[in-house]
Amino acid sequence: MKNLFLPDINTILALLDQKHIHHHDAHRWLEKSSPAGFLICPHLENGVIRIASQPRYPNFLGTAVTVRVALIRFIAEMGMKRCQNETTLLDDSVLVKPALLTPASIADLHLLAVAVANHAKLATFDKRIQPTAIQGGKKALEIIPVL
Repeated sequence: MKNLFLPDINTILALLDQKHIHHHDAHRWLEKSSPAGFLICPHLENGVIRIASQPRYPNFLGTAVTVRVALIRFIAEMGMKRCQNETTLLDDSVLVKPALLTPASIADLHLLAVAVANHAKLATFDKRIQPTAIQGGKKALEIIPVL
């Protein structure tokens, strides 16, 4: 059975931005993994627009409006579906190891929890994520290999 994936912001940027350092790795993973599909949520949409439209972004993709249009097109081309189940890190049945929660890990752990809640895997390049912090997190984390 093919997996359903929730790509993190960096993975979406890598797929969208031809000059991204991991662009080829992301596409190689995409071809190899043959996913059943992709999910998207407002956190990811807003994050991609926020990052890619900043002039400080190394491969500045344009204004927020321009990035928004490109992201809408990308979501349609990828056939991404909206996450149906949301979750919170305030739920002790979700965040089972609160001691692993740090300011730097909040977004990643939240996305991992959203992936679990939607029976998907979080697709990321980030090896620093502590999957044991989230109930079911180990099975729901897909680290994309970098060559």
